[in-house]
Amino acid sequence: MNWSTPRLSCALAVLAVPLVLAACGGGGSSSNGDPTNASYDPAHTTLKDAGLEVCGDANNQIPQTLGSGPGMQSSRSFFVADDCMGKETSPDTAMVFQFDSKEAVDAGYANVQAALPNGSTQKYGPLILVTTGPNREANLAAIDQALQKTYPITTSS
Repeated sequence: MNWSTPRLSCALAVLAVPLVLAACGGGGSSSNGDPTNASYDPAHTTLKDAGLEVCGDANNQIPQTLGSGPGMQSSRSFFVADDCMGKETSPDTAMVFQFDSKEAVDAGYANVQAALPNGSTQKYGPLILVTTGPNREANLAAIDQALQKTYPITTSS
């Protein structure tokens, strides 16, 4: 069950455009903000909570070597901005790689860093978060803060 097909990704991206307008309300019942859940939806939950608008789907930005592998459950990438101004792309991207275990996250982390050397990368529970672009550090910090508020975990590095 691959929920990142191009048609579904485009549909999610189209639905995600009004995120700034919906910031006052809660997420829909189909949105899942629990990163341990297989139906985790970062576009409607974490990115919105981080104050980022999803401009469009950027799954073509994920290196093919990272889209699958041991323990990989899903990978998603989005063009993001504080305000997309109607555009479908942005110089900034946010990527999330979801794994089925801490061991899989640890094993995948070095691969992600090697494949995306200009990105800012962080492990968060079952996720590896990567942001790229001129605002990558600020975007990663905002995403981390949003995750800490909605799904706090303790980390031991």
